[in-house]
Amino acid sequence: MKGKMLMVITIGILSLFLLSFYIFKPSKDEEYKSDQGYQNFAELAANEVESEDYRIHFERKDSDVLLLAIHGGGIEPGTTELIKHLASENNYSYYSFNGIKMSGNQTMHITSTQYDEPEALNLVAESSITISFHGYKEEVKKHTYIGGLDKKLAKKMSEKLKEAGFSVSDSPKEFDGTKEGNIVNKNKQSKGVQLEISTAQREAFFKDKDLSASNRKHQEADFYEYLQAIEAALED
Repeated sequence: MKGKMLMVITIGILSLFLLSFYIFKPSKDEEYKSDQGYQNFAELAANEVESEDYRIHFERKDSDVLLLAIHGGGIEPGTTELIKHLASENNYSYYSFNGIKMSGNQTMHITSTQYDEPEALNLVAESSITISFHGYKEEVKKHTYIGGLDKKLAKKMSEKLKEAGFSVSDSPKEFDGTKEGNIVNKNKQSKGVQLEISTAQREAFFKDKDLSASNRKHQEADFYEYLQAIEAALED
């Protein structure tokens, strides 16, 4: 009798534990949002020091194409290097927000739907083709998620990257870049392409798979082959 009672009590406690875990476990969207930093650029600028904590780099060229890295520098390492090289080789415009702290750059992450730094908004509004480069945490699989409202261009990029031997798929909902408020979709066509590149893939772009600021100038073959595929999609 005591054994049965003990078993009932144990099952009851276990059931309550599992139920509480289910109730309080955040959804995928909530987990994604919980890792974000400031709500807008005004809040960021009030708490961080330009040239000490962050720098903004941009170049306006005679081109319909704009490349974005709003989480560049130490926030999502490798994205700034990608857009600057691609822009310089093709005379594209670019904009990069660079976290330059020794550590803790993630606190300067503003989501794509809330990113409202004035120069970035101006550049996007002037562009017809906009591509936003991001990074997501995945240290094993080399992969790229592609999203955004410019479905035609996104499909071309996916095809060209796959032809070049890169792993690519459509983005999951939590960062698929399809919201109208996403900065990449605020151009003349109201549609852009958002690339989410895994940590492992970004590491493969640089010597010794090292994403440190000092090493990101040492680019490997993957870096150039990846950008050649993006370039081919834009020229197609």
